[in-house]
Amino acid sequence: MEENLSPAEALALDYRPVGQESLNLGPFRGQIWLRLRLDGSEIEGNRWLAVRWPYFHDFRLYLVGPTGAGGEPALLELRRSSLPEGPLSMPIHPGRLLPAFKGEREFLMHLSADGPAALHLTLGSLQEEQGRTLVRYLLFGAYLGAMLGMAAYSLFLMLAVRERTYLGYAAFLAATVLYIGLRFNILNPLLPAFLQAVPSGVLVQLSVALMALSGIWFVRRFLRTARDDRGVDRLLVGIMVAAVASMPISIWLAGVVSFLFVASYAIVTVVAIVWAAWRARRRGFDPALDLLVGWAVFSFAVLLYLGMLLGLLPYVAWLTIAVPLGSLAQALLLAFALGHRIRHKQREEALLTRERDRYRFLSEQDGLTGLFNRRALDRRLENTITGALRDGSPLSLIALDTDCFKDYNDRYGHLAGDDALRCLARVMRANVRNEDMCFRYGGEEFVILLPGQNLPHATVVAERVREAYRGGSASDLGPGGTVSLGVVEFREGDTPNTLLARADAALYRAKERGRDRVELAH
Repeated sequence: MEENLSPAEALALDYRPVGQESLNLGPFRGQIWLRLRLDGSEIEGNRWLAVRWPYFHDFRLYLVGPTGAGGEPALLELRRSSLPEGPLSMPIHPGRLLPAFKGEREFLMHLSADGPAALHLTLGSLQEEQGRTLVRYLLFGAYLGAMLGMAAYSLFLMLAVRERTYLGYAAFLAATVLYIGLRFNILNPLLPAFLQAVPSGVLVQLSVALMALSGIWFVRRFLRTARDDRGVDRLLVGIMVAAVASMPISIWLAGVVSFLFVASYAIVTVVAIVWAAWRARRRGFDPALDLLVGWAVFSFAVLLYLGMLLGLLPYVAWLTIAVPLGSLAQALLLAFALGHRIRHKQREEALLTRERDRYRFLSEQDGLTGLFNRRALDRRLENTITGALRDGSPLSLIALDTDCFKDYNDRYGHLAGDDALRCLARVMRANVRNEDMCFRYGGEEFVILLPGQNLPHATVVAERVREAYRGGSASDLGPGGTVSLGVVEFREGDTPNTLLARADAALYRAKERGRDRVELAH
Protein backbone atom coordinates (compact mmCIF):
# COMPACT_ATOMS: atom_id res chain seq x y z
CA MET A 1 0.00 0.00 0.00
CA GLU A 2 1.15 3.56 -0.68
CA GLU A 3 -0.18 5.24 2.48
CA ASN A 4 2.24 6.08 5.25
CA LEU A 5 0.26 4.45 8.03
CA SER A 6 1.03 4.45 11.70
CA PRO A 7 1.27 1.05 13.42
CA ALA A 8 -2.10 1.63 15.14
CA GLU A 9 -3.74 2.46 11.79
CA ALA A 10 -2.11 -0.55 10.16
CA LEU A 11 -3.37 -2.81 12.91
CA ALA A 12 -6.95 -1.79 12.10
CA LEU A 13 -6.66 -2.89 8.47
CA ASP A 14 -8.50 -5.90 7.10
CA TYR A 15 -5.80 -8.56 6.63
CA ARG A 16 -6.10 -11.53 4.33
CA PRO A 17 -4.69 -14.90 5.42
CA VAL A 18 -1.74 -16.27 3.43
CA GLY A 19 -1.71 -20.03 3.11
CA GLN A 20 2.04 -20.35 2.51
CA GLU A 21 5.33 -19.35 4.08
CA SER A 22 6.37 -17.16 1.13
CA LEU A 23 4.82 -14.13 -0.48
CA ASN A 24 5.64 -12.67 -3.89
CA LEU A 25 4.11 -9.31 -4.81
CA GLY A 26 6.30 -8.68 -7.89
CA PRO A 27 7.51 -5.11 -8.49
CA PHE A 28 6.03 -3.13 -5.62
CA ARG A 29 6.49 0.30 -4.11
CA GLY A 30 5.06 1.14 -0.71
CA GLN A 31 4.54 -0.27 2.73
CA ILE A 32 3.92 -3.92 3.55
CA TRP A 33 2.20 -4.78 6.83
CA LEU A 34 1.97 -8.34 8.06
CA ARG A 35 0.23 -9.77 11.12
CA LEU A 36 1.82 -12.86 12.63
CA ARG A 37 0.33 -15.15 15.25
CA LEU A 38 2.88 -17.30 17.09
CA ASP A 39 2.57 -19.84 19.87
CA GLY A 40 5.28 -19.33 22.50
CA SER A 41 5.14 -22.96 23.61
CA GLU A 42 5.92 -24.11 20.06
CA ILE A 43 8.76 -21.78 19.18
CA GLU A 44 10.53 -21.98 22.59
CA GLY A 45 14.19 -21.20 21.80
CA ASN A 46 13.57 -20.48 18.11
CA ARG A 47 12.98 -16.78 18.58
CA TRP A 48 15.09 -15.13 15.86
CA LEU A 49 12.75 -13.80 13.15
CA ALA A 50 14.57 -12.79 9.94
CA VAL A 51 13.67 -11.66 6.44
CA ARG A 52 16.27 -11.49 3.68
CA TRP A 53 15.71 -9.41 0.57
CA PRO A 54 17.86 -6.59 -0.83
CA TYR A 55 14.88 -4.46 -1.91
CA PHE A 56 13.32 -4.31 1.58
CA HIS A 57 14.17 -1.61 4.09
CA ASP A 58 12.74 -0.01 7.21
CA PHE A 59 12.07 -3.36 8.87
CA ARG A 60 10.10 -2.92 12.09
CA LEU A 61 8.40 -5.45 14.34
CA TYR A 62 5.78 -4.76 16.99
CA LEU A 63 4.44 -6.96 19.74
CA VAL A 64 0.67 -6.50 19.98
CA GLY A 65 -0.32 -6.24 23.61
CA PRO A 66 -3.71 -6.56 25.28
CA THR A 67 -6.39 -3.96 24.75
CA GLY A 68 -5.98 -1.01 27.09
CA ALA A 69 -8.56 1.11 28.89
CA GLY A 70 -9.24 3.15 25.76
CA GLY A 71 -9.99 0.05 23.73
CA GLU A 72 -6.79 0.30 21.68
CA PRO A 73 -4.21 -2.51 21.75
CA ALA A 74 -0.74 -1.67 23.02
CA LEU A 75 2.10 -1.89 20.49
CA LEU A 76 5.64 -2.55 21.66
CA GLU A 77 8.30 -2.03 18.97
CA LEU A 78 11.00 -4.68 19.24
CA ARG A 79 14.38 -3.14 18.58
CA ARG A 80 17.36 -5.04 17.30
CA SER A 81 18.67 -5.35 20.80
CA SER A 82 20.25 -8.74 20.34
CA LEU A 83 22.04 -9.68 17.11
CA PRO A 84 23.46 -13.12 16.40
CA GLU A 85 27.24 -13.18 16.38
CA GLY A 86 28.93 -14.98 13.55
CA PRO A 87 30.89 -14.38 10.33
CA LEU A 88 31.27 -10.63 9.89
CA SER A 89 28.65 -10.16 12.64
CA MET A 90 25.85 -11.55 10.44
CA PRO A 91 25.84 -8.63 8.00
CA ILE A 92 22.77 -6.88 6.66
CA HIS A 93 20.28 -9.38 8.09
CA PRO A 94 17.07 -7.57 9.07
CA GLY A 95 15.79 -9.51 12.02
CA ARG A 96 14.44 -9.29 15.54
CA LEU A 97 14.88 -11.41 18.61
CA LEU A 98 11.40 -12.19 19.85
CA PRO A 99 10.76 -12.01 23.58
CA ALA A 100 10.02 -15.17 25.48
CA PHE A 101 6.29 -15.58 25.94
CA LYS A 102 3.66 -18.20 26.72
CA GLY A 103 0.56 -18.96 24.75
CA GLU A 104 -0.32 -17.26 21.50
CA ARG A 105 0.87 -13.72 20.86
CA GLU A 106 0.33 -11.46 17.89
CA PHE A 107 3.04 -9.47 16.08
CA LEU A 108 2.82 -6.70 13.53
CA MET A 109 5.59 -6.45 10.93
CA HIS A 110 6.38 -3.46 8.73
CA LEU A 111 8.52 -3.41 5.59
CA SER A 112 9.08 -0.73 2.98
CA ALA A 113 9.64 -1.97 -0.56
CA ASP A 114 10.62 -0.24 -3.76
CA GLY A 115 11.29 -2.96 -6.29
CA PRO A 116 10.59 -6.69 -6.52
CA ALA A 117 8.90 -7.71 -3.28
CA ALA A 118 9.35 -11.38 -2.50
CA LEU A 119 9.10 -12.37 1.13
CA HIS A 120 10.21 -15.44 3.03
CA LEU A 121 10.30 -15.34 6.83
CA THR A 122 12.69 -17.51 8.79
CA LEU A 123 12.11 -18.33 12.45
CA GLY A 124 14.83 -20.17 14.29
CA SER A 125 17.40 -20.03 17.04
CA LEU A 126 20.45 -17.80 17.10
CA GLN A 127 22.62 -20.88 16.59
CA GLU A 128 20.59 -21.91 13.55
CA GLU A 129 20.91 -18.40 12.13
CA GLN A 130 24.65 -18.55 12.63
CA GLY A 131 24.77 -21.95 10.94
CA ARG A 132 22.73 -20.78 7.96
CA THR A 133 25.00 -17.78 7.51
CA LEU A 134 28.12 -19.90 7.83
CA VAL A 135 26.78 -22.29 5.16
CA ARG A 136 26.08 -19.34 2.88
CA TYR A 137 29.65 -18.11 3.30
CA LEU A 138 31.08 -21.57 2.68
CA LEU A 139 28.98 -22.04 -0.45
CA PHE A 140 29.93 -18.59 -1.68
CA GLY A 141 33.58 -19.39 -0.99
CA ALA A 142 33.35 -22.53 -3.12
CA TYR A 143 31.51 -20.57 -5.82
CA LEU A 144 34.10 -17.79 -5.66
CA GLY A 145 36.97 -20.28 -5.88
CA ALA A 146 35.49 -21.96 -8.96
CA MET A 147 34.80 -18.66 -10.71
CA LEU A 148 38.22 -17.24 -9.88
CA GLY A 149 39.84 -20.42 -11.13
CA MET A 150 38.14 -20.10 -14.49
CA ALA A 151 38.93 -16.37 -14.59
CA ALA A 152 42.62 -17.19 -13.98
CA TYR A 153 42.42 -19.79 -16.75
CA SER A 154 41.07 -17.17 -19.16
CA LEU A 155 43.80 -14.69 -18.19
CA PHE A 156 46.42 -17.38 -18.80
CA LEU A 157 44.93 -17.95 -22.25
CA MET A 158 44.99 -14.22 -22.89
CA LEU A 159 48.71 -14.07 -22.13
CA ALA A 160 49.41 -17.24 -24.10
CA VAL A 161 47.61 -16.24 -27.30
CA ARG A 162 47.65 -12.45 -26.81
CA GLU A 163 43.91 -12.22 -27.35
CA ARG A 164 41.92 -9.64 -25.36
CA THR A 165 38.71 -11.63 -25.79
CA TYR A 166 39.64 -13.68 -22.75
CA LEU A 167 39.99 -10.53 -20.65
CA GLY A 168 36.30 -9.86 -21.35
CA TYR A 169 35.44 -13.35 -20.13
CA ALA A 170 37.37 -12.78 -16.88
CA ALA A 171 35.65 -9.41 -16.41
CA PHE A 172 32.25 -11.04 -16.90
CA LEU A 173 33.02 -13.69 -14.27
CA ALA A 174 34.15 -10.98 -11.84
CA ALA A 175 30.96 -8.97 -12.42
CA THR A 176 28.87 -12.11 -11.89
CA VAL A 177 30.63 -12.85 -8.59
CA LEU A 178 30.02 -9.25 -7.53
CA TYR A 179 26.32 -9.58 -8.33
CA ILE A 180 25.94 -12.85 -6.42
CA GLY A 181 27.86 -11.46 -3.43
CA LEU A 182 25.67 -8.34 -3.30
CA ARG A 183 22.42 -10.17 -4.00
CA PHE A 184 22.97 -12.54 -1.07
CA ASN A 185 24.35 -9.82 1.24
CA ILE A 186 27.77 -11.47 1.51
CA LEU A 187 30.12 -8.83 0.08
CA ASN A 188 28.28 -5.82 1.53
CA PRO A 189 30.29 -5.66 4.80
CA LEU A 190 33.53 -5.60 2.77
CA LEU A 191 32.52 -2.49 0.83
CA PRO A 192 33.73 1.00 1.80
CA ALA A 193 31.51 2.90 4.21
CA PHE A 194 30.09 5.23 1.56
CA LEU A 195 28.96 2.22 -0.52
CA GLN A 196 27.43 0.49 2.47
CA ALA A 197 25.19 3.54 2.82
CA VAL A 198 23.82 2.91 -0.69
CA PRO A 199 20.65 0.77 -0.76
CA SER A 200 21.40 -2.87 -1.55
CA GLY A 201 18.96 -2.87 -4.47
CA VAL A 202 20.90 -0.05 -6.16
CA LEU A 203 24.20 -1.92 -5.80
CA VAL A 204 22.61 -5.07 -7.20
CA GLN A 205 21.33 -3.18 -10.26
CA LEU A 206 24.72 -1.56 -10.85
CA SER A 207 26.38 -4.99 -10.77
CA VAL A 208 23.85 -6.21 -13.36
CA ALA A 209 24.94 -3.35 -15.64
CA LEU A 210 28.57 -4.45 -15.24
CA MET A 211 27.58 -8.03 -16.10
CA ALA A 212 25.80 -6.88 -19.26
CA LEU A 213 28.68 -4.64 -20.39
CA SER A 214 31.45 -7.18 -19.83
CA GLY A 215 29.36 -10.09 -21.14
CA ILE A 216 28.41 -8.34 -24.39
CA TRP A 217 31.96 -7.06 -24.92
CA PHE A 218 33.23 -10.62 -24.53
CA VAL A 219 30.58 -12.10 -26.85
CA ARG A 220 31.13 -9.45 -29.56
CA ARG A 221 34.84 -10.24 -29.70
CA PHE A 222 34.34 -14.00 -29.36
CA LEU A 223 31.80 -14.16 -32.23
CA ARG A 224 33.50 -11.36 -34.24
CA THR A 225 30.12 -9.76 -34.83
CA ALA A 226 31.63 -6.40 -35.81
CA ARG A 227 33.13 -8.13 -38.86
CA ASP A 228 30.81 -11.03 -39.59
CA ASP A 229 27.32 -9.94 -38.44
CA ARG A 230 26.85 -6.18 -38.50
CA GLY A 231 23.12 -6.22 -37.69
CA VAL A 232 23.56 -8.30 -34.54
CA ASP A 233 26.56 -6.22 -33.56
CA ARG A 234 24.53 -3.01 -33.72
CA LEU A 235 21.90 -4.62 -31.48
CA LEU A 236 24.55 -5.67 -28.94
CA VAL A 237 26.09 -2.20 -28.94
CA GLY A 238 22.62 -0.74 -28.34
CA ILE A 239 22.18 -2.99 -25.30
CA MET A 240 25.55 -1.81 -23.97
CA VAL A 241 24.33 1.78 -24.29
CA ALA A 242 21.19 0.81 -22.35
CA ALA A 243 23.34 -0.80 -19.64
CA VAL A 244 25.39 2.38 -19.29
CA ALA A 245 22.19 4.46 -19.14
CA SER A 246 20.79 2.18 -16.42
CA MET A 247 23.55 3.21 -13.99
CA PRO A 248 22.35 6.79 -13.35
CA ILE A 249 18.76 5.55 -13.57
CA SER A 250 19.46 3.00 -10.81
CA ILE A 251 20.87 5.80 -8.63
CA TRP A 252 18.44 8.66 -9.37
CA LEU A 253 15.28 6.62 -9.94
CA ALA A 254 16.03 3.77 -7.55
CA GLY A 255 13.09 1.47 -7.08
CA VAL A 256 10.43 -0.04 -9.30
CA VAL A 257 11.26 2.22 -12.27
CA SER A 258 14.94 1.32 -12.34
CA PHE A 259 14.22 -2.34 -11.62
CA LEU A 260 11.83 -2.62 -14.58
CA PHE A 261 14.38 -0.91 -16.83
CA VAL A 262 17.20 -3.20 -15.67
CA ALA A 263 14.99 -6.31 -15.94
CA SER A 264 13.98 -5.33 -19.49
CA TYR A 265 17.48 -4.95 -20.86
CA ALA A 266 18.65 -8.04 -18.90
CA ILE A 267 16.03 -10.13 -20.73
CA VAL A 268 16.98 -8.56 -24.07
CA THR A 269 20.68 -9.15 -23.32
CA VAL A 270 20.49 -12.89 -22.69
CA VAL A 271 18.10 -13.46 -25.62
CA ALA A 272 20.23 -11.36 -27.99
CA ILE A 273 23.42 -13.19 -27.03
CA VAL A 274 21.82 -16.60 -27.58
CA TRP A 275 20.51 -15.38 -30.93
CA ALA A 276 23.95 -14.03 -31.91
CA ALA A 277 25.60 -17.35 -31.00
CA TRP A 278 22.99 -19.27 -32.97
CA ARG A 279 23.59 -17.10 -36.06
CA ALA A 280 27.35 -17.51 -35.72
CA ARG A 281 26.96 -21.29 -35.52
CA ARG A 282 24.78 -21.28 -38.64
CA ARG A 283 27.42 -19.41 -40.62
CA GLY A 284 29.95 -22.13 -39.76
CA PHE A 285 31.79 -20.71 -36.73
CA ASP A 286 32.24 -23.93 -34.73
CA PRO A 287 33.21 -22.45 -31.29
CA ALA A 288 29.84 -20.65 -31.25
CA LEU A 289 28.16 -23.95 -30.33
CA ASP A 290 29.86 -24.07 -26.91
CA LEU A 291 29.03 -20.42 -26.36
CA LEU A 292 25.42 -21.05 -27.41
CA VAL A 293 24.99 -23.92 -24.94
CA GLY A 294 26.64 -21.98 -22.09
CA TRP A 295 24.56 -18.85 -22.60
CA ALA A 296 21.38 -20.88 -23.14
CA VAL A 297 21.82 -22.48 -19.70
CA PHE A 298 22.53 -19.11 -18.08
CA SER A 299 19.67 -17.42 -19.96
CA PHE A 300 17.22 -20.06 -18.76
CA ALA A 301 18.32 -19.48 -15.16
CA VAL A 302 18.09 -15.69 -15.57
CA LEU A 303 14.62 -15.85 -17.13
CA LEU A 304 13.35 -18.09 -14.32
CA TYR A 305 14.76 -15.76 -11.70
CA LEU A 306 13.36 -12.65 -13.40
CA GLY A 307 10.01 -14.42 -13.72
CA MET A 308 9.99 -14.74 -9.94
CA LEU A 309 11.07 -11.11 -9.42
CA LEU A 310 8.32 -9.92 -11.77
CA GLY A 311 5.74 -11.90 -9.83
CA LEU A 312 5.06 -14.35 -12.65
CA LEU A 313 6.45 -17.29 -10.65
CA PRO A 314 6.08 -18.03 -6.94
CA TYR A 315 8.89 -17.38 -4.48
CA VAL A 316 10.62 -20.72 -3.96
CA ALA A 317 14.09 -21.45 -2.61
CA TRP A 318 15.50 -23.11 -5.73
CA LEU A 319 14.59 -20.11 -7.88
CA THR A 320 16.62 -17.81 -5.64
CA ILE A 321 19.78 -19.82 -6.40
CA ALA A 322 19.02 -20.30 -10.11
CA VAL A 323 21.41 -17.54 -11.17
CA PRO A 324 24.42 -18.77 -9.11
CA LEU A 325 23.97 -22.32 -10.37
CA GLY A 326 23.34 -21.15 -13.94
CA SER A 327 26.37 -18.85 -13.90
CA LEU A 328 28.60 -21.64 -12.58
CA ALA A 329 27.44 -24.01 -15.34
CA GLN A 330 27.84 -21.24 -17.90
CA ALA A 331 31.36 -20.42 -16.74
CA LEU A 332 32.39 -24.06 -17.15
CA LEU A 333 30.85 -24.29 -20.63
CA LEU A 334 32.41 -20.97 -21.67
CA ALA A 335 35.80 -22.30 -20.56
CA PHE A 336 35.32 -25.13 -23.08
CA ALA A 337 34.25 -22.52 -25.63
CA LEU A 338 37.48 -20.58 -25.09
CA GLY A 339 39.56 -23.70 -25.58
CA HIS A 340 37.60 -24.56 -28.72
CA ARG A 341 38.09 -21.03 -30.01
CA ILE A 342 41.86 -21.29 -29.54
CA ARG A 343 41.92 -24.50 -31.57
CA HIS A 344 39.69 -22.88 -34.21
CA LYS A 345 41.96 -19.84 -34.35
CA GLN A 346 45.04 -22.03 -34.66
CA ARG A 347 43.42 -23.93 -37.55
CA GLU A 348 42.50 -20.64 -39.22
CA GLU A 349 46.03 -19.29 -38.79
CA ALA A 350 47.54 -22.52 -40.11
CA LEU A 351 45.20 -22.40 -43.12
CA LEU A 352 46.05 -18.76 -43.75
CA THR A 353 49.77 -19.56 -43.49
CA ARG A 354 49.42 -22.41 -45.97
CA GLU A 355 47.40 -20.23 -48.34
CA ARG A 356 49.87 -17.38 -48.01
CA ASP A 357 52.79 -19.72 -48.67
CA ARG A 358 50.92 -21.24 -51.59
CA TYR A 359 50.18 -17.90 -53.20
CA ARG A 360 53.70 -16.71 -52.56
CA PHE A 361 55.04 -19.89 -54.10
CA LEU A 362 52.75 -19.48 -57.10
CA SER A 363 53.81 -15.86 -57.49
CA GLU A 364 57.46 -16.97 -57.52
CA GLN A 365 57.04 -20.06 -59.68
CA ASP A 366 57.53 -20.31 -63.41
CA GLY A 367 54.45 -21.92 -64.91
CA LEU A 368 56.27 -23.89 -67.63
CA THR A 369 59.26 -25.36 -65.82
CA GLY A 370 58.18 -25.26 -62.18
CA LEU A 371 61.39 -23.44 -61.25
CA PHE A 372 61.56 -20.14 -59.40
CA ASN A 373 60.91 -17.12 -61.62
CA ARG A 374 62.65 -13.76 -62.05
CA ARG A 375 60.76 -12.18 -59.14
CA ALA A 376 61.97 -14.92 -56.80
CA LEU A 377 65.54 -14.48 -58.08
CA ASP A 378 65.52 -10.76 -57.28
CA ARG A 379 64.35 -11.43 -53.71
CA ARG A 380 66.41 -14.52 -52.90
CA LEU A 381 69.64 -13.37 -54.48
CA GLU A 382 69.72 -10.28 -52.31
CA ASN A 383 68.96 -12.30 -49.16
CA THR A 384 71.61 -14.88 -50.05
CA ILE A 385 74.25 -12.20 -50.58
CA THR A 386 73.35 -10.67 -47.21
CA GLY A 387 73.76 -14.08 -45.56
CA ALA A 388 77.12 -14.68 -47.26
CA LEU A 389 78.43 -11.33 -46.09
CA ARG A 390 77.23 -11.99 -42.54
CA ASP A 391 78.67 -15.52 -42.31
CA GLY A 392 81.75 -15.00 -44.46
CA SER A 393 80.79 -18.03 -46.54
CA PRO A 394 81.35 -18.39 -50.32
CA LEU A 395 78.60 -17.92 -52.86
CA SER A 396 78.56 -18.83 -56.53
CA LEU A 397 76.12 -18.39 -59.40
CA ILE A 398 75.69 -20.14 -62.74
CA ALA A 399 74.00 -18.46 -65.71
CA LEU A 400 73.03 -20.85 -68.53
CA ASP A 401 71.25 -20.61 -71.85
CA THR A 402 70.16 -23.24 -74.37
CA ASP A 403 72.09 -23.06 -77.61
CA CYS A 404 70.32 -21.96 -80.83
CA PHE A 405 66.94 -22.16 -79.16
CA LYS A 406 65.18 -19.98 -81.76
CA ASP A 407 66.31 -22.26 -84.57
CA TYR A 408 65.23 -25.27 -82.51
CA ASN A 409 61.77 -23.76 -82.07
CA ASP A 410 61.45 -22.92 -85.75
CA ARG A 411 62.48 -26.40 -86.88
CA TYR A 412 60.63 -28.61 -84.33
CA GLY A 413 57.86 -26.35 -83.09
CA HIS A 414 57.04 -24.60 -79.87
CA LEU A 415 55.84 -27.78 -78.16
CA ALA A 416 59.28 -29.32 -78.68
CA GLY A 417 60.88 -26.11 -77.44
CA ASP A 418 58.75 -26.16 -74.27
CA ASP A 419 59.63 -29.81 -73.75
CA ALA A 420 63.33 -28.96 -74.06
CA LEU A 421 63.04 -26.23 -71.41
CA ARG A 422 61.22 -28.58 -69.04
CA CYS A 423 63.93 -31.17 -69.61
CA LEU A 424 66.64 -28.62 -68.78
CA ALA A 425 64.76 -27.72 -65.55
CA ARG A 426 64.68 -31.40 -64.54
CA VAL A 427 68.40 -31.76 -65.26
CA MET A 428 69.22 -28.67 -63.18
CA ARG A 429 67.24 -29.88 -60.18
CA ALA A 430 68.74 -33.37 -60.40
CA ASN A 431 72.32 -32.09 -60.29
CA VAL A 432 72.23 -29.58 -57.42
CA ARG A 433 71.82 -29.83 -53.65
CA ASN A 434 68.59 -29.23 -51.77
CA GLU A 435 69.83 -25.88 -50.54
CA ASP A 436 70.72 -24.71 -54.08
CA MET A 437 68.10 -22.74 -56.03
CA CYS A 438 67.21 -22.93 -59.72
CA PHE A 439 65.52 -20.06 -61.57
CA ARG A 440 64.13 -19.41 -65.03
CA TYR A 441 65.58 -15.98 -65.66
CA GLY A 442 63.60 -15.32 -68.82
CA GLY A 443 62.92 -17.12 -72.14
CA GLU A 444 65.54 -19.81 -72.48
CA GLU A 445 67.91 -18.30 -69.88
CA PHE A 446 68.33 -19.88 -66.44
CA VAL A 447 70.25 -19.23 -63.22
CA ILE A 448 71.50 -21.56 -60.49
CA LEU A 449 72.32 -20.04 -57.11
CA LEU A 450 74.84 -21.99 -55.05
CA PRO A 451 75.17 -20.71 -51.45
CA GLY A 452 78.25 -22.01 -49.64
CA GLN A 453 79.95 -23.11 -52.92
CA ASN A 454 83.18 -21.58 -54.20
CA LEU A 455 84.14 -21.24 -57.85
CA PRO A 456 85.79 -24.67 -58.33
CA HIS A 457 82.79 -26.49 -56.86
CA ALA A 458 80.39 -24.40 -58.90
CA THR A 459 82.35 -25.24 -62.04
CA VAL A 460 81.93 -28.95 -61.34
CA VAL A 461 78.17 -28.47 -60.99
CA ALA A 462 78.05 -26.51 -64.25
CA GLU A 463 79.91 -29.26 -66.15
CA ARG A 464 77.62 -31.89 -64.67
CA VAL A 465 74.52 -29.99 -65.81
CA ARG A 466 75.98 -29.43 -69.30
CA GLU A 467 76.81 -33.08 -69.84
CA ALA A 468 73.53 -34.37 -68.38
CA TYR A 469 71.47 -32.10 -70.63
CA ARG A 470 73.38 -32.99 -73.78
CA GLY A 471 72.98 -36.67 -73.06
CA GLY A 472 69.35 -36.68 -71.96
CA SER A 473 67.47 -33.82 -73.60
CA ALA A 474 66.10 -35.79 -76.57
CA SER A 475 62.35 -36.54 -76.64
CA ASP A 476 59.67 -37.71 -79.04
CA LEU A 477 59.20 -34.09 -80.08
CA GLY A 478 62.77 -33.33 -81.11
CA PRO A 479 66.46 -34.33 -80.85
CA GLY A 480 68.70 -33.38 -77.96
CA GLY A 481 70.23 -29.95 -77.50
CA THR A 482 73.15 -28.31 -75.76
CA VAL A 483 73.59 -25.53 -73.23
CA SER A 484 76.25 -22.89 -72.55
CA LEU A 485 77.08 -21.81 -69.02
CA GLY A 486 78.88 -18.98 -67.23
CA VAL A 487 80.11 -19.40 -63.65
CA VAL A 488 80.89 -16.59 -61.20
CA GLU A 489 81.85 -16.39 -57.50
CA PHE A 490 80.73 -13.55 -55.28
CA ARG A 491 83.47 -11.14 -54.33
CA GLU A 492 83.62 -8.14 -52.03
CA GLY A 493 81.84 -5.16 -53.54
CA ASP A 494 79.45 -7.26 -55.66
CA THR A 495 75.77 -6.43 -55.77
CA PRO A 496 73.04 -8.62 -57.24
CA ASN A 497 73.28 -6.70 -60.51
CA THR A 498 77.07 -6.89 -60.79
CA LEU A 499 77.08 -10.57 -59.92
CA LEU A 500 74.50 -11.32 -62.64
CA ALA A 501 76.33 -9.09 -65.10
CA ARG A 502 79.61 -10.96 -64.60
CA ALA A 503 77.82 -14.30 -64.96
CA ASP A 504 76.16 -13.10 -68.21
CA ALA A 505 79.52 -11.96 -69.56
CA ALA A 506 80.97 -15.43 -68.92
CA LEU A 507 77.88 -17.02 -70.54
CA TYR A 508 78.20 -14.98 -73.73
CA ARG A 509 81.89 -15.74 -73.87
CA ALA A 510 80.93 -19.44 -73.87
CA LYS A 511 78.56 -18.73 -76.77
CA GLU A 512 81.26 -16.91 -78.71
CA ARG A 513 83.76 -19.72 -78.19
CA GLY A 514 81.57 -22.36 -79.77
CA ARG A 515 78.69 -23.06 -77.33
CA ASP A 516 78.18 -26.26 -75.29
CA ARG A 517 80.86 -25.20 -72.83
CA VAL A 518 81.44 -23.66 -69.42
CA GLU A 519 83.27 -20.34 -68.97
CA LEU A 520 84.40 -18.75 -65.73
CA ALA A 521 83.86 -15.08 -64.97
CA HIS A 522 86.90 -12.81 -64.69
